[in-house]
Amino acid sequence: MINYLLSVAHSRLLLLASVCVLFLACGNDKVAGGTEAESTIALYIQTADGTPASTARVRILPNDYLSSGPAEQTWNETNEDGHVSFEVRKGRYTIEARNVNNSKASGAVYSVALEKSDSKIDTIKLGELSSIEGFVVLGESAPVVRVAGLDRYVVPDSAGHFVIDSLPSGNYDVQFGEPSEAYSAKVNTSVGATLFVDASDTNADIKIIDSKSAAATEYPEGDWAAHEALLKNLQGYAVGTLGAAGATDRSGKIREAEGEICVVTTTDDFIEVNDSMKVAPGSFRECAEKDVPVWILFKNDGAYNLQSPLRIKSNKTIDGRGRNVRITGMGILTQESSNLIFENLTFTAPAITARDTTSRRALSIHNLTHHVWVDHCTFEEYPLIELDIKRSSYAVTLSWNRFENAQSGILFGLEPDIYVDSAQTLTLHHNYFANLETIGVLARHGKMHAYNNFFFDVKKTGIECSESALCAIEFNVFNVETPVVDYRLENEDGTPDKSTLGYVYMKDNLFGRGGENVAPKSDFDYDYTVLTNIADAELAVEVKNAAGPR
Repeated sequence: MINYLLSVAHSRLLLLASVCVLFLACGNDKVAGGTEAESTIALYIQTADGTPASTARVRILPNDYLSSGPAEQTWNETNEDGHVSFEVRKGRYTIEARNVNNSKASGAVYSVALEKSDSKIDTIKLGELSSIEGFVVLGESAPVVRVAGLDRYVVPDSAGHFVIDSLPSGNYDVQFGEPSEAYSAKVNTSVGATLFVDASDTNADIKIIDSKSAAATEYPEGDWAAHEALLKNLQGYAVGTLGAAGATDRSGKIREAEGEICVVTTTDDFIEVNDSMKVAPGSFRECAEKDVPVWILFKNDGAYNLQSPLRIKSNKTIDGRGRNVRITGMGILTQESSNLIFENLTFTAPAITARDTTSRRALSIHNLTHHVWVDHCTFEEYPLIELDIKRSSYAVTLSWNRFENAQSGILFGLEPDIYVDSAQTLTLHHNYFANLETIGVLARHGKMHAYNNFFFDVKKTGIECSESALCAIEFNVFNVETPVVDYRLENEDGTPDKSTLGYVYMKDNLFGRGGENVAPKSDFDYDYTVLTNIADAELAVEVKNAAGPR
């Protein structure tokens, strides 16, 4: 029973015989018929401020009711004074009330028990709504998700993802599967909250994870202590990157240096001056093309549309913390650049959307680029690949990013007949992959370490490790049918083409829809120490919610 949604009606002192006189629109829904004596449940529905909820929708169902299809049960409506009544037999029931006022929905769920033929008069106060979110795989296909006592019938999508929305706060019995073989989870929702329900492992208890929102970042205001604090979060192959706080010498070594601050003050890229196009003063491009170490900050939120590919210079920190910075247009390319940090940015709305080799990447790390850290960024809606690392680029870390709504997420290395990138290195941790049509990460040659990533919805393969690439894949969560493959091409008989094999080392990954940790084909030494999280539902929720700009 949801006690805090219930207040005792002052009208309890009234005789029940007078109730139906007062109720101008009493309902006569008979939840159960028969000859057994029926009872009357009279309700007074109030909004959060205590005023009557006129024309609110109300229905009553047995506590153990499970819907057999969408929109199965009908609603009754309250009259202008917020009153409605039902006639039922003795038993336990769930009452659900919904109301929309000025486009804002509110609701309540109330449990009632009638042990004998009696009558009840109660007041129900409406409150905020929440939802239950999760992914579930039981058997070969995702089952129906229902809520006992409510008319909720939800079919998960192809990735096993489901959302039960418009629920008031309270305790719910959520059922997964057919009633005869259902898996049950007790779920408690709080006002305005969203929960994550992981029922992917039928051999374990269903996990209920509280979905906390990631804390927003603050604008650094040019305080170099905030830049130093950012560097403390760097892990993996890119350790040693200093961005605007360092300079790269001719030998490639990065040494501490005093950088300058460049604040982007306009969303313009080029402007017309005397019939020719010039780089706009105060633009992102002007800051990025400086030859000295530069910490780039953004004065305002906005879409910064690159009208031509931006070839960024070395020793830069592009810092979007505290701002909603969207990089659109032609994308960013490195050219023998080094010592670069991309922080809290969204790469979206590309200028080229055709699916051919002319399609620009959002960020292309290539041509002997080294020491690059991409952190808390979102890459979305690029037609082919969203980010690539190629042509002997190395010491790259991608962390807490979102790769969504594309054909593939990351390309690590080129076709061997084009370029063999045996020296390239990549660390990939706490990234989120969703709505990708083919591959999350395609690795060819070099060394890649992937840990604590969440591959939620990738149609073909989460990670493809091929062409002699060395891939350490550990403590990741895969909610995809084919998590990892170690070859790129197949022979006519369907066996792997040995010339395209990679070398996979797998350990302690969690699989939601298929796959297993395969025996390692070789040892993998990634030459650094990191702190990893256990691959479980809690990690999946954290990555899903905290990846991307904050």
